[in-house]
Amino acid sequence: MRVSLVSRPWVGLDLGSFSVKLFALQPGVGMMRVLAAEAPYAVPATPDGVPTPEAVAQAISACAARAGVSLRAMRGITVGISGSDVIVKQIQLPLMDDVEVGQALRFEVRKHLPFDPQAMVIDYQVLGRYLSERRVDVLIAAVSREHLDRHLAPLARLDLVANIVDAAPLALTNAVVHAIGDDHGAWLLLDIGHATSHLTFFQRDEPYFTRRLEFGGRHLTQAIATALQIPFEEAEEWKLAAGSGEPDFRVDWAGRELHAAHKALENQLVDEVHRSLAFYGTLGQLPDPLRMQLSGGTARLPGIAGQLGDLLDFPISVFDPFANLGGAAYARVEGGPQFAQAFGLALRTS
Repeated sequence: MRVSLVSRPWVGLDLGSFSVKLFALQPGVGMMRVLAAEAPYAVPATPDGVPTPEAVAQAISACAARAGVSLRAMRGITVGISGSDVIVKQIQLPLMDDVEVGQALRFEVRKHLPFDPQAMVIDYQVLGRYLSERRVDVLIAAVSREHLDRHLAPLARLDLVANIVDAAPLALTNAVVHAIGDDHGAWLLLDIGHATSHLTFFQRDEPYFTRRLEFGGRHLTQAIATALQIPFEEAEEWKLAAGSGEPDFRVDWAGRELHAAHKALENQLVDEVHRSLAFYGTLGQLPDPLRMQLSGGTARLPGIAGQLGDLLDFPISVFDPFANLGGAAYARVEGGPQFAQAFGLALRTS
């Protein structure tokens, strides 16, 4: 199909706990244009800080301005959602037609959700049918209505409407699947956000798995602040500078700051990852060797993939969505791994 030079892009918005990330793909003749921007919240980061709807709305506007786009002129907007009220789970149903799956889920989801389904917004996707086993595998995504309304409140303040709302783990999976293409191997992605992380395991013909980990970049910041006996804000400023890529900033994992960060990874994250993988081993086949990619803002910290790989005893590399766009032209932005979720969201169009 011939694409117009003025085809409007579809925008993915990652409304994180530290910043807003915007990623848009604009079709063109011979080249795909990429628009990307990040805007931290104006309110200083604190260990327990939650951005207000006003702060999120301001950051969305700042992102759009930095990317040079008008969100009202976009073809559509996909917004990611995460939190303890967001549940993504693969379940099995007896073999049935597509039209019957939705009806069956109205009763089946009660067994799999810790909340009243009447208070949840639920979506699903059929993953596969297995005639010999007389079963159908279904991926369900659910979120409480209260959490969804609260998450979308900043867009309402800007008179914007989300065309699609996607669970963060599914957006991250979209990003990985797009990157691996025809690679049929197993891919493990750890997205380390500011407050929490998402561990997502994708391999074809095996159960889909995702787990939310109560560990994020702020835990590294707190470890640095405690070790150096400095305010949290000062430690956060140092960490952001270390991950900025400035050539004059020396990053040394033997130094006091990153030694403290290493200990936080070892004491707070590694066991959670090991426990998650052990649990997955009860559901499906763990590949050998295992490989992991790292995304999120914390992945910008130089050397963190190698440090974590040494602790987990398998290779880890940094996932950069910009590296898989071929000849696409895109605006200069700092970093790349922090856009993994926004990139996956931009791929979800109606």
